[in-house]
Amino acid sequence: MLRRLSAALLAMTALAFTVPNAQAQEFWGQGTKSWGAGVQLSLPTGNLSDFGGVGFGAFGKFQYGLTPEWMLTGSLGYNFWTSKDQGFGVSSKASAVPLLVGAKYNLGNQVTPGFYAFAEVGLYFASYTAAGSVFGIPFTSTTSETKAVLCPGVGYQFQNFDVSAKYVVNGDISNFAISAAYQLPLH
Repeated sequence: MLRRLSAALLAMTALAFTVPNAQAQEFWGQGTKSWGAGVQLSLPTGNLSDFGGVGFGAFGKFQYGLTPEWMLTGSLGYNFWTSKDQGFGVSSKASAVPLLVGAKYNLGNQVTPGFYAFAEVGLYFASYTAAGSVFGIPFTSTTSETKAVLCPGVGYQFQNFDVSAKYVVNGDISNFAISAAYQLPLH
């Protein structure tokens, strides 16, 4: 399933870059809709930093304008954190499928380009894997859990491009993430 999700997000990203630029006014405003795809770099904090290294991800996002200042968002993605050596021939890694909803507030009360603040809430469907060998016998152990998260952040949108930084708040899966996305208006 994760491979299919990754392939779908990659296809959305490729499609987004083949469509011409939209007018900036088409993103913020009552009734506006847009979708897009992006990539993410994350640094684990809290318990996640004990289990995984630097993280990478991809996501798809839908946005709906409530007013010229407020926008609702929804996103689905896939993140993975690189392996981390735990010693004694054991390494660990983590991955997650975040499902988030949120709101963006246009800080400049202007049309794109501009700064915005946002908050998202949702679930991280996380998976942790440890692998190694004990007395020459290889082993792999995987566990999964679902974690509720809160993600406050800030961003800047200029035409179709959207760059943001957020902190995913939850002691077990906390991370600081920087994202770049390409958005397309829906008519």
